[in-house]
Amino acid sequence: MKLNKLQQLFSDTLLYKSALIASEIQEKQHLTSDDLLQIYRNSFVMGVSEALAATYRHTLSLVGETFFNTVARQFILTQPPHENNIINYGDGFGHFLENLPQLKSMPYIAEMARFEWLLERTSAAQLQSQRLDIEKLSALPEALFAAISFNIPAQVSLFSSEQDILCLYHMLVDDKVQETDLNKACYLALKKQADFSVELIVLTENQYALLQQIADQQPLGKIITSDLQQLLPGLLEKDLLNGFTVKEML
Repeated sequence: MKLNKLQQLFSDTLLYKSALIASEIQEKQHLTSDDLLQIYRNSFVMGVSEALAATYRHTLSLVGETFFNTVARQFILTQPPHENNIINYGDGFGHFLENLPQLKSMPYIAEMARFEWLLERTSAAQLQSQRLDIEKLSALPEALFAAISFNIPAQVSLFSSEQDILCLYHMLVDDKVQETDLNKACYLALKKQADFSVELIVLTENQYALLQQIADQQPLGKIITSDLQQLLPGLLEKDLLNGFTVKEML
């Protein structure tokens, strides 16, 4: 049997799609080939579950270890890793939780998972040291203002939720969970620091909407907002813009 065929059969077996590879496994002592397959399956699921638990540790705190391990197993078997680097695995877990009937009345759990994934990705982002050249920006003629497209640093990510995830996150980090109304919108910029920590910057709804349009490379002349001149200084002060280009307006 060719190696790639053998690997595919083994992969299918780990995901309970097939057991054809059992004939290729030699029995050991008192363990049958089926016993060995189940050991491999359990080891695979356990290892990937541990990686998910490391990424989604606060989500785990909210649902408990037993429930987390159960849904992690379901997620792994339906959306298995597609590369060897397990660090990159876990995208979509929040959406998976969102669709679970058991969690429909607790939307903050799926939102916490979505936030934790973004937090993980931001901490792994490339740091860009470039800063916005204010003097160069100020020297541009007013006629070009509408054609300016700002850049957001690679180490900045944007997050919004209809749940007050920042409040919940602080409660979990400080281990001071208390009853509170989480039905409040949350707008954040996550910014990686030189020490690999992530700064959580609170935004207003309008600041978030503006940053989203900037992230989509919309020039100022096409950005939809009524108070652009009031919002931009706040973003500059928070160091959320690190460059600009002047593009021809179409």
